Amino acid sequence: MPIVTHLHGGHNTQESDGYPEAWYLPRASDIPDGYARVGSFYEQFKTIFENQFNAAWEPGTAVFQYANQERAATSWFHDHALGVTRLNVYAGLAGFYLLRGGPADLPSGVLPGPAPKLGDPPGRHYYEIPVVIQDRSFSTDGSLFYPSRASFDHFTGPYIPGSDISPIWNPEFFGNTMVTNGRTWPALSVEPRRYRLRFLNGCNARFLILKIVTDPMAARPATPVLPFWQIGSEGGFLPAPVQRDQLLTAPAERADVIVDFTSIPVGTDLYLINEGPDEPFKGVRAGTNFRPAAPGTTGQVMKFTVARPLAAPDRTVPPARLALPPFEPLGPASHTRQVSLQEQNSAVLRGVGPRVVMLGTVDRHGNRTPMGWGDPITENPALGATEIWEIHNSTSDAHPIHIHEVQFQVVDRQSTGHSARPPEPGESGFKDTVIAYPHAITRVKATFDRAGQYVWHCHMLEHEDNEMMRPYRVGPP
Repeated sequence: MPIVTHLHGGHNTQESDGYPEAWYLPRASDIPDGYARVGSFYEQFKTIFENQFNAAWEPGTAVFQYANQERAATSWFHDHALGVTRLNVYAGLAGFYLLRGGPADLPSGVLPGPAPKLGDPPGRHYYEIPVVIQDRSFSTDGSLFYPSRASFDHFTGPYIPGSDISPIWNPEFFGNTMVTNGRTWPALSVEPRRYRLRFLNGCNARFLILKIVTDPMAARPATPVLPFWQIGSEGGFLPAPVQRDQLLTAPAERADVIVDFTSIPVGTDLYLINEGPDEPFKGVRAGTNFRPAAPGTTGQVMKFTVARPLAAPDRTVPPARLALPPFEPLGPASHTRQVSLQEQNSAVLRGVGPRVVMLGTVDRHGNRTPMGWGDPITENPALGATEIWEIHNSTSDAHPIHIHEVQFQVVDRQSTGHSARPPEPGESGFKDTVIAYPHAITRVKATFDRAGQYVWHCHMLEHEDNEMMRPYRVGPP
């Protein structure tokens, strides 16, 4: 299988970013003559890296350099090979990458800890826990099941070459099982104290709306029993803690939160549930504009049991009194760029679609031009430029848009016929993925201070694998 690793949230040079066409084949031994063993950018980036670091890329490998100079944050790494990201990540090629220290972190003891680390003795109690939430489906023998196009919309053909519809592309994937840190519906024993949970939505396409409740089968929308205190997003700490009854996270978004179990009696069971839909997310409210996930399956994520008294006093700072590290917003933008999100149905079969999802440009008259992966680069910020990107979503679904290499600030959103509205409270810090709502303009601001060729794309992996990804270049073409 082709692979190339992307550090999602990293601020790295182009040859270490995991460019989709810089893939390679690990341990390949059965490739016929005339078939590619590496992607079209592999040799170019191999030469750049070896000349700079004097470290060889042996056949079937790549070596990347991460400077780790970003703000302390919750990042993650995953496969990014062109056209197969959805399958490789679904198969398990994803993991946390937690960066600590520096001026944008807090001293030890202020936040709940410790976190798990290599070499810990068995039975150690953890109060900081990374939590990746994914949805999966399984065959009866326990193997992963990934559906065909027909199971998505019941279209049975004709497929290519009898039409322009591919049988191997499923427009989105929604599993029937929730998996947390690799386990289906796990339980976590906690103490009556504060915990730091670093949430990652690692789903292929599913948006999550998380709550903590007493009854996992309660009618949706359910009443939360404990709030989340969000202290960070993708780019590290927020300017100040934000109390939230629920967490909306799109694929690839992270939420660094504190949950305070101090007032919960020993012996109590609580449940982390999901009220996001079992279908593409369109925004607004659960139970009003979309049906929440099935309470008995994808509507449940994990259980918390307050199973024991305090093992030691909790001397961490209550989240309402936390002073987070200083936050320096980006300066003024020198350029505003307009880009678009679009879907296209079959050109030969009436009513069949989507055939493809695409990114593109918007001209000064509002005309949208859809573009594929192989079209010429249209986004070319100058090195060091701060730009506002206006993301025009003309589709009926929300899309999580990820821009490589940068951490941006959400400026505002503007729905058709309405005034612009400010970012949500949990979006007040730096981010690398933003929800672009349907029939709305989402504005983000970023500084492009690394020369090279990168990508921006929808992080619904089925979309990314079927043209909803574009290269962009920082600096001279």
